[in-house]
Amino acid sequence: MNPAKPPALSAGLRKMAVIGPAAFLNSMGIGSVNLGLIFILREVFHAPPAMVGRFGALWSLVYFASCLVFRNLTARLVPRNSMTFMTAASAVIILSLCAVPSLPAAFIAYSAFGAVLAFFWPPLMGWLSRGLEGRDLSRATGLFSFSWSLGGIVSPYLAGTLSERGKFLPLWFAVAMFTANAVFLQVSKRFLRDSDERPAPSLARSASVRDESTPLRFSAWTSVFVLYAAVGILANIFPLFARAELGLSESRTGLLITVRTAATTAGFLFFGRSSFWRFRKGLLPVPTSLAAGAALILALAAGVLPVLAAGLVIFGFAAAWAYNSSMFYGASGASDRDRRMTVHEALLTVGQVFGSLLGGILYQASSMRAVFLFTAFLAGAGVWTQSWMARRRFGETPAQRPPLGMDGRLFPGPSAENGDPDSTEKSDELPGHGSAG
Repeated sequence: MNPAKPPALSAGLRKMAVIGPAAFLNSMGIGSVNLGLIFILREVFHAPPAMVGRFGALWSLVYFASCLVFRNLTARLVPRNSMTFMTAASAVIILSLCAVPSLPAAFIAYSAFGAVLAFFWPPLMGWLSRGLEGRDLSRATGLFSFSWSLGGIVSPYLAGTLSERGKFLPLWFAVAMFTANAVFLQVSKRFLRDSDERPAPSLARSASVRDESTPLRFSAWTSVFVLYAAVGILANIFPLFARAELGLSESRTGLLITVRTAATTAGFLFFGRSSFWRFRKGLLPVPTSLAAGAALILALAAGVLPVLAAGLVIFGFAAAWAYNSSMFYGASGASDRDRRMTVHEALLTVGQVFGSLLGGILYQASSMRAVFLFTAFLAGAGVWTQSWMARRRFGETPAQRPPLGMDGRLFPGPSAENGDPDSTEKSDELPGHGSAG
């Protein structure tokens, strides 16, 4: 009798012995740099809030632009080599800033850091998904999500604690994380050789593939823009408010950010394992509505720490819901998923840039209450837009408009016609990374 063929997932699990730790170490380094630099900008270089907002927006823009510019190059590189380049280059960039600390150097270093980041996450995601489909892919990406999310939970509190002992200690810690990751990635070649680790194949879009996209993606994209505008505010402007007006230490500020990232991680796990929200048109405005409610609560009682923590939890959970919806509805039925994922990343980036820039300007000109009220207004406008889309059946083709009496599931194809949201392959649910938190 021939031995049974090992399941396809075993290859994915072997990959995760490298991908999981590498994602965790990278997330730890990124989180430490992001929060550590905010404290340095404000308390060492005395940058005004609007400049801090521009600083955060610049990093997001450079990262997204680099993903587009270097897309063909990173696709031709072996993933571990590309990832090693990013980690080693990041260590050198951050070391340079520590050696020559100044405000112009910080802007240059942070921009360069955002650019080289494009050599890590896209190749990693391509390597992870290669050779896996359906539930096997979902399990492998679940392990990946847990790894980078864990780094996003731990790093803000750690960066805040280190910053209390020395403003540049979070950057030195990040250098250690990136260096350790570079060494780990190269050493891992000795104990793990993976046939799936190869440059990404060049696949032309097939003209014969029928596009069966769901129009629900437009409402989901509205949510993800609004929620990640809020994320831009909470990541870049909120720490300034916590330090200057609430009088919180760096470690307590980091702990509050950890509360939000932990809620986002819990949301990723919850929505990745549940199906009740799929193809339920009436649920699409819920994350945007949650954001509006949380922003109003924070505008009225941001100085009360339990209320503040509760608001951050709501924001974190709603961001995970919006993120999952955007990826799921964007990929479902699409004949060109790469392009849809580019739209998803673009909306995340534009949202974060918009929130960071406007939040910084409003906070400097007025107060954090004005920033939260602006966020509530933006979320309310998002809910109105989603309601308008639902009433007008925005984006639907005539074939997608259901007859009277149907429950509103607009996704074309056998799975939706049978009313089984679980029948959609989970390969549509590739998680995100550096922007999620």
